[in-house]
Amino acid sequence: MSGKRILVLGGSGRTGQLVINEALSRGYKVTALVRNLSALETPESRPDLTLVRGSPTSKDDVASAFTQDLQNTPEAVIVTLNARLASDSPFSKPVTPPRMMADSCANAVELMKEYDTKKLVIMSAFGVADSFKNLNCTLQLLFRKSNMAYQFEDHNLVDEEVKVAGVDYVLARPVMLVEGDGKPVKTSGNLGEGVGIFSKITRKSVASFLVDAVGSDEWDRSTPVISN
Repeated sequence: MSGKRILVLGGSGRTGQLVINEALSRGYKVTALVRNLSALETPESRPDLTLVRGSPTSKDDVASAFTQDLQNTPEAVIVTLNARLASDSPFSKPVTPPRMMADSCANAVELMKEYDTKKLVIMSAFGVADSFKNLNCTLQLLFRKSNMAYQFEDHNLVDEEVKVAGVDYVLARPVMLVEGDGKPVKTSGNLGEGVGIFSKITRKSVASFLVDAVGSDEWDRSTPVISN
């Protein structure tokens, strides 16, 4: 893996930071496009990490992240963005634009084609698109009637648009995210048939899976539901 580069969009988030740590531990070089540089440890302490200030909704900013090292442009992009609400309450107001994730992924796809980047790995969610029918009825009601609907509308747009974008993608659909150590990951197919009502997965496990997906073609052009 030494020398290969990954671009992370959403690297200052809780899962994104774990993705960066996991990728660096495996010998990748990492570029992270972040709005707030102070949210991450400085590259001085991690020489294989390059931080670029900017927004993934700006194509110019994404292009800047792609071109930090023209001799070593990213071989893959990992996206851990999530449409944010004003608080952790599912009923609080959204604070990001309706297409924040979809527009960010569209920018990534355009730059991937320009720089011949092969793989796009996205943290989606169980309940997105055709997996919605396999959620339990309580979660279906929550995702429809609370402001979490805004997040899932954006995820659904990502799912729809990335599938026809002409790049190799992995749209990972984790179940409920929790904190904790990394654990073995179970994949349950594209729709999540048979996933338990209270299934959970740690963020560290998700981070490990996303980095695994960069180096493997096992999940290419699929939407695996993942849990512990």
